Amino acid sequence: MKKYFVIILVLFSFTSFSQDWKPGTYKANFKLKMLGIGVNGTFKGLKVKISQTNGEISGLSGTVDANTVNTDNSLRDKHLKEKPEFFQPDKYPTLTLQSTQFTKVNEETYNATFNVTIKGVTKPVKTPVSFVKTAAGATLKANFNISRKDWNFGGDTPGMSDKVDISLLLNLTK
Repeated sequence: MKKYFVIILVLFSFTSFSQDWKPGTYKANFKLKMLGIGVNGTFKGLKVKISQTNGEISGLSGTVDANTVNTDNSLRDKHLKEKPEFFQPDKYPTLTLQSTQFTKVNEETYNATFNVTIKGVTKPVKTPVSFVKTAAGATLKANFNISRKDWNFGGDTPGMSDKVDISLLLNLTK
């Protein structure tokens, strides 16, 4: 009986450690200043693919629907969707993030380089990514900033800061 219990325990341990992480809920936020006032926004429609090797995360890619931009101001959102210097979701329907490097530093930190594509322009972005296991699964977080002008975004809009802070939070399950 003990022999069978040990075999079952070993099989259970093996399968629980080799299960893959799956994306669950998420937040995709951005923040910038307009005339010195903070403007916060979100996106919906995140689609994520997590690459894994031996149960470890080895890469991450995702897209958000540009048409879902929401700043809690319908006039601003309309402007962001329709003006050629902004998102243009009819022409550029998604914003994408694709890791080109994803290196584990320790149990809770990875160093990543992502190709970020906005309005057809792709640029590399380096950032640490935190990975914290929780009772329900794990959270994966990345915070980085970009210069909007590197992506030809916003044109010469007076009072708009160049710096855009981006925050991603992904809740994972096994």
